[in-house]
Amino acid sequence: MSGPRLVLVANPTSGGGRARAIAERARDAMLSEGVVVDLVVPEGIDAMRESVAAAVESAPTGIVACGGDGTVHLVLQGAASHSTAMGIIPAGTGNDVARSLGIARKGHDQLARVIARSALAGRFRAIDLTRLEHGSRHVWSLGVTSTGLDSAVNERANRTRRFNGTTRYVLALLSEMRSFRTYEYVVTVDGERMDGPATLIAIGNGSSYGGGMLICPSASMTDGILDITWVDRASRTTILRVFPRIFSGSHVEHPAVRVLHGRTITVEAKGPVVYADGERIGDLPIVATAVAGGLRMLDQR
Repeated sequence: MSGPRLVLVANPTSGGGRARAIAERARDAMLSEGVVVDLVVPEGIDAMRESVAAAVESAPTGIVACGGDGTVHLVLQGAASHSTAMGIIPAGTGNDVARSLGIARKGHDQLARVIARSALAGRFRAIDLTRLEHGSRHVWSLGVTSTGLDSAVNERANRTRRFNGTTRYVLALLSEMRSFRTYEYVVTVDGERMDGPATLIAIGNGSSYGGGMLICPSASMTDGILDITWVDRASRTTILRVFPRIFSGSHVEHPAVRVLHGRTITVEAKGPVVYADGERIGDLPIVATAVAGGLRMLDQR
């Protein structure tokens, strides 16, 4: 009888190019625990999609993403669609999904060994997902889906590679504030409709984005509920004054911020784009649905 087999997918550009070396050490750590490991290091997004598709079709015990949130998001599409167990070795600059799962502070080799031991013992953990319906397609998300100022900042941040993580996001925010305008939104939460101008709307399965900014501080990946943070129209001065509080999550106490909860959320507006897990999804509208326990994860606790 053959033992567990893991496919380790690494993004060689993640973490300033460090992910390849991290993945090689992780593979060696997993092998030392007695599991079979196939290390795949595709060059480019298209090659990574093809590698993930081939990996899940081969029916491994699990597929492990080694990279940042973008890599996790890409691997998730294959894992969730094929009911394949997933693991994460965070090797990016933001690592917000790993942060929400409580594994971001663990060492890479330690995580690799824990993943291997869970594969050997058959230890899994049920994690919630967000299912995003966008036009005729659907996309899976583990972290935060957002639109408005934060998605505009993401657009700007993705156009520069001069800095990493939170620094790049903050600099993009300061630049975007010069020209950003609010939009009129229609948001429906579990059948209840509300509308009005908003600076941003974030839907959280996970709690943070942008490298540790707790936009949805009470969000949980195991409660079957999505948290919605709605920031009303506010002046540039107010936004810049409240922004530092996002790192502690205390921004939700400001009167311009509303926190809602629901299982199915529709967001409509003309103009803004949507991002999920830091990846561009496209223009609104979008429907976000909580899928309780939608992902089997190799237990990394």
